[in-house]
Amino acid sequence: METLVTFSLGAGAVLIVLGIVAVVRLVNQVNDLEKIVMDLDIVINQNEQTLNRRIDQEIDRVDQITNNIYSVIDSRLDKLEAKITNNKQVLKG
Repeated sequence: METLVTFSLGAGAVLIVLGIVAVVRLVNQVNDLEKIVMDLDIVINQNEQTLNRRIDQEIDRVDQITNNIYSVIDSRLDKLEAKITNNKQVLKG
């Protein structure tokens, strides 16, 4: 009987130690995963900021191109108006 109790206590102690080791490993894995998730969150935020900056730059570029086009069209129309006014031509529709 003493042998059975001793064996049971020994087996129980081994199982408890194995359980503690497994829990410690799981805790370490969870901590590693938390660090990875935090790093990914930082990278995603940086990429989002970079993308927003690039979008803003493209919007500014398109606005500048549009303004340049309007400026060229306006100057050409002014030249056409001046030419028509100087030659006193009447446009008939």
